[in-house]
Amino acid sequence: APVKLDGAGIYAGDVHAQQGDGEVAGHTTDISAEVKVRVNVIKGLNLKGPLLFPPSEDLPPLAKPMCAEEWAIVKKLANEYGLEPEPWLPVQVIGTGPNINKAAETGFSRASELFDMSLDEVRNRVTVAGAVEIGRLPGVVQITLPIPVKKMKELQLYEIAKRLYAPPFD
Repeated sequence: APVKLDGAGIYAGDVHAQQGDGEVAGHTTDISAEVKVRVNVIKGLNLKGPLLFPPSEDLPPLAKPMCAEEWAIVKKLANEYGLEPEPWLPVQVIGTGPNINKAAETGFSRASELFDMSLDEVRNRVTVAGAVEIGRLPGVVQITLPIPVKKMKELQLYEIAKRLYAPPFD
């Protein structure tokens, strides 16, 4: 998340034992929990909102990083057509707003600006290998999309993702 004050803190709370996809039903089963979080400070990264790198098991199915076997299949198919596949890893951009629609728009805009992609490209990446998930009502969404490794390296995000997802490429 963007840090705009010296000594800014991190909050973790409102932990749920169960809920649907977000808090659409209006209620959850709250619990107490011990939370482990890893925070990386990336100086000079111009964020308008939080970025997340959740564990693979918490990612939407389409956004899970490829294993070595899947990457080998992609490379083989690309080579048959004389193409070089683009290695990517998932990132979650948090969108916020007064309602779910505005939150999604904000998230798409944040991703577009941060990753220097058109809104259409962001939406296409989300459609093909990502998701828009409801985080909290009235207006928080998690937008998961594949980001090219080259772009992640430019933004100093690759080492974070690499440590977490152990991709079959480098």
